[in-house]
Amino acid sequence: MRWWHIICNFDHKINTMIKFTLISSFLLIMACNSTKEITTAKASENMIQEKEMLAQGFTKGTIFHSKEEGDCEYTIKLEDGRYFESTDLKDEFKKDAMAVWFTFRPLRRMNTCLKANPVGINEMKKG
Repeated sequence: MRWWHIICNFDHKINTMIKFTLISSFLLIMACNSTKEITTAKASENMIQEKEMLAQGFTKGTIFHSKEEGDCEYTIKLEDGRYFESTDLKDEFKKDAMAVWFTFRPLRRMNTCLKANPVGINEMKKG
């Protein structure tokens, strides 16, 4: 009689462990799927924002800070690899690697650095 009680008790512990493992696995899978949906929604939202900004005439760029001698201290790098130099870049945008949306007008003046074309900023927003 004693050995039967030990086997039944052992069997109950295994069933409990299996149930716990199944429930934990299910919750983990659901949590991962939830994160994927949030990431997809955020990517979709970013695409919509990008289309709106492009439709409004904005250009996407990244602020680039240089410490090289003879180079412009701050330039705006476009996705196609071009650089723009702005003489009227506000302090709030003088942060290296900051994504920005901006509208601009080309300026007819000499370049102060070799790699960037001079532009005047009409409007700029953090990207």
